[in-house]
Amino acid sequence: MSNFRAVFVDAGNTLFTERRPRAAIYATVARAHGGHADEAQVADIMARAFAEIPRSNEGTFRYSSNWFEIFNHQVLMQIGVSEKRWKSASDELLTRFESPKTYRVFKEVPVVLEELSNRGITIGVVSNWSERLPVLLKALGLTEHINFIVTSAEMRSEKPGSEIFSRALFRAGVAADEVIHLGDHPERDVRGAINAGLRACLIDRTATEAGTTKEGFPVLTDLRGILSLVEQPQDASTS
Repeated sequence: MSNFRAVFVDAGNTLFTERRPRAAIYATVARAHGGHADEAQVADIMARAFAEIPRSNEGTFRYSSNWFEIFNHQVLMQIGVSEKRWKSASDELLTRFESPKTYRVFKEVPVVLEELSNRGITIGVVSNWSERLPVLLKALGLTEHINFIVTSAEMRSEKPGSEIFSRALFRAGVAADEVIHLGDHPERDVRGAINAGLRACLIDRTATEAGTTKEGFPVLTDLRGILSLVEQPQDASTS
């Protein structure tokens, strides 16, 4: 696999992860605003709200900040936050999830991004995330070697759909078969990328060693595994 000119990477649980589970953060904020649910209850309510609220709702698109306000209202009201206090709770949640303090970068990520860049590889982040992702990545110190960022909120299209990958290919200026996409979700990241004509690897940080899935998809235990799959392009000046 030495003909890759670009590497696309997912954001959450690929480059960084939340320090505490998302449902735990929601439960903490809800309790501070009069709510009364534990983490397990909140996780169930969040999953149902995510499934019930349309991707496009009241002029918003899923993962955008405005969509999350609708999502937060539904979740917070179900866990006991009053109509008078849900907006302040929602604002606190949005602030927390835009703050770099909420996340930790996986330790190998900065070195791998730098090495890929040194090899002349174009690096793009392709993520189902809000329009605030570029600000977050900069605050996390990850943008120095990233060439571009494409978010689902900006595109009004999300993985596993092909439109978001097509936009990333346009930004990278390369053909689909010259790209490998890395992410932690088998459907959104791996099947989505493959269906769009890219190659893909699954990042499974719980795996004890690299290998393949039953479907034959490569599995890496962390981002370092990509370095053995990507060699410096023969003509790096054209990448």
